[in-house]
Amino acid sequence: MFENFRSGDSEEARDDVGEVSKTSSRPRRLSTRDAFHAFAHRRKSWLSVDEKEHRPLFKWHIYDNNGSYNGWFDWLPLWMRVGYWSPAAVLFLIGFYGSMWQYRPRPLQFPAVVDRNVEFDGTYFWWLMDCFVFVWGVSVVAYARYSMGSMAAFGISYTGWSWTILSARAFLEAASKVLATSRPGLALKMATWGSSLRFPAAVAAFVTFTIWNIVLLPIIYFKATPPGKKRRNFLKFNFGFFMTNVHILNLPLAMINNVYGGTARTFGQSDLWVGYLVVALYSV
Repeated sequence: MFENFRSGDSEEARDDVGEVSKTSSRPRRLSTRDAFHAFAHRRKSWLSVDEKEHRPLFKWHIYDNNGSYNGWFDWLPLWMRVGYWSPAAVLFLIGFYGSMWQYRPRPLQFPAVVDRNVEFDGTYFWWLMDCFVFVWGVSVVAYARYSMGSMAAFGISYTGWSWTILSARAFLEAASKVLATSRPGLALKMATWGSSLRFPAAVAAFVTFTIWNIVLLPIIYFKATPPGKKRRNFLKFNFGFFMTNVHILNLPLAMINNVYGGTARTFGQSDLWVGYLVVALYSV
């Protein structure tokens, strides 16, 4: 399955709809499902579609690359990268979105505390921690943007969503405490919005931490990366400043003043619904 990763730059001739091995000139026979899409996905990976050519008003894939950016996912079957959607998937999505609307808690309730300004009392430390989480979250992204260049993929990744949500939660709740005296109406809205992001922040951080470090990291290291220099470079990248923050430190940062802290609270049905909402929006 990971043959193209282990072998590096393969000497075998390849085309867009199959592979030609060294010992055989016969291309791999495509299933009907794969062949259905092969004709529409023939451009080189990472090359964007020429803006001058005619394109439909709506197109799911930004790049015509068979759903494999830079060829990194060629080891997956075409139907898993491109589609098509089975009737069961369509029915599931209809049921999922319909259920979210039908069973939405009415009203949505997110407990928020905005009845006092920042004071040197028992809550001051946790307010400082919220400020720290927000400033640190923005600083990490700014540093990565400066040192790594383009950050477009981060914004559409689940890791990026997780980091953004935990930073936004900290900002909204910290700012609401500052504005509690001068702008109580705005402070209440910000505190409520921040409170609504608590459960999504905790869940997204846990999922990101677990899936990357326990599932994806071992697979990429042992299966998808050839031994030697490439593995050393991968480890250097994975445990660099940016990746360490968004895949390891993200979990404790998301727990601060959320699951544990001065204003930590129990999650309810409204929190669960917002968690489903984030998943629904991300799936789009």
